[in-house]
Amino acid sequence: MKGLILAIPNKGRLRKPIMEILESINIKPLDDDRVYLSNTTMEGVQLLSIRAVDIPTYVYYGIADMGITGKDIIEESGFEFYELIDMKFGLCNLVLAVKEDSPYNNPLQLPQGIKVATEFPNITKKFFNNLGIKVEIIVLRGAVEIAPLLGLSDCIVDLSTTGETLKKNGLKSIAIIMKSSARLICNKVSYKTKYNEVKKIEELLVKACENIRVL
Repeated sequence: MKGLILAIPNKGRLRKPIMEILESINIKPLDDDRVYLSNTTMEGVQLLSIRAVDIPTYVYYGIADMGITGKDIIEESGFEFYELIDMKFGLCNLVLAVKEDSPYNNPLQLPQGIKVATEFPNITKKFFNNLGIKVEIIVLRGAVEIAPLLGLSDCIVDLSTTGETLKKNGLKSIAIIMKSSARLICNKVSYKTKYNEVKKIEELLVKACENIRVL
């Protein structure tokens, strides 16, 4: 097998289920968790552990041949590659939320020029452009839900799994912008030059994900 590099999150909500699935197909890191690029128990396959948000970049530029990360991160990156599998875990929604006492219950009711706090400026811009609403986007890196409460923004675009975090911070969702889950992506050149190796990993992961859903 030619050398193949698979990029995975080094932390976060997707890390544990990804590691469990990889171990089920005999891809286990042989090096310490602190090592970014690790050899594995599958000959010719290395794991690159990096920030989930950086995985599309590494795959697009061919540093990693394949990667597993969230659909929300993939869309925000704007990069092109092959999306091979919807792995059906890490499910969440990217939502538009306002204060609970807000009179707005639909994004079309929002006025022009509102301030939107988010970690997803590209998706947010596209969403509001499609609605014909001009907004001021405020980019934050974490704790986005407190922005309306402190007067930094009028609303937020953020990930929500159960809606509990929104509720605890006095917010309500008024639109689901997109549904997200873990996806397997592949560099376009690697898909051609390492086709057999890529297909092997893809097929193993498809079966592994199906087995988990059956259980």
